[in-house]
Amino acid sequence: MQTLVRRQSLITVVSWNKVIRLCRRVCEQAIARHSRSRQLEALSQLDDRLLADIGLTREAQLVECSKLFW
Repeated sequence: MQTLVRRQSLITVVSWNKVIRLCRRVCEQAIARHSRSRQLEALSQLDDRLLADIGLTREAQLVECSKLFW
C-alpha cells in the first residue's frame, strides 16, 4: 500500500524577500548604468573650451568615452 505525501511549497516568505531584494538590486544597477551612459554621452558632446573648463583634454575625453558604461 502506498501513502501519498503532499509536498510542501518550495517558495517561502524568506525566499520571496530574497527575490524582492534581487529585483531591487537589478533595478538599481539598471538605473546606475543608464545614468553612466547618459553622462558619457554628455561628455562626448563637449567642445574643447568646455573640456578645458572641467580640466580635461580631448585625449582624456576620448579615453573616457571609449570605456564601456559598466
